[in-house]
Amino acid sequence: MTANPAEVPADTPPQKPVGWRLAGRWLAGVFIAGSFVFWAWAFSPWARSENPARLDDRDFAAWADQRCAEAQEVINALPSARQAGSRAQRADDIDRGSDAVASLVADLRSRANASLTDTTLSEGPADTELIRGWLADWDVYLADRRSHTVKLRTASDDTPDRELRFLLLDMTEGSTYTERMDGFARLNNMDNCQVPGDV
Repeated sequence: MTANPAEVPADTPPQKPVGWRLAGRWLAGVFIAGSFVFWAWAFSPWARSENPARLDDRDFAAWADQRCAEAQEVINALPSARQAGSRAQRADDIDRGSDAVASLVADLRSRANASLTDTTLSEGPADTELIRGWLADWDVYLADRRSHTVKLRTASDDTPDRELRFLLLDMTEGSTYTERMDGFARLNNMDNCQVPGDV
């Protein structure tokens, strides 16, 4: 016969948790702590990403980020569009920025040819293939910059401003190739290698 809960004395001490409850709490604490440690590691610079577009050669990535920072510094020092007194002056300023881009791309390509290999440590493409595709996008971007300055210099006073916007050559699945370039740079911790914002 079971006791009626109403008949249990009020001064009865609470029962201690059963052993499995203690074990469950302990395991939950370990799980939470383990999850924290895992994500802290996953977002740390020491964790290797399995993304196939991530470069194996982290030394190249670090060097490229620094070289890109130097180019960005040169470009950022140029007058802005609002500071240009004429379309021709604006074209000259953009061309100076394009010269910095051309020098950057040449240095990236030279360093890649000298230091990267066709082997890979992951399931993805080799570093040489990844950089080849990335630099091909830089070549297109540079050509688009040059085309833009030609358009600025040959425009007449009657040319609408909307026809003088900086246009990108191709579209890839609804996004521009410059978004692809920036995504590759961010993935490889080369934030300074994102497309310059001067045009």
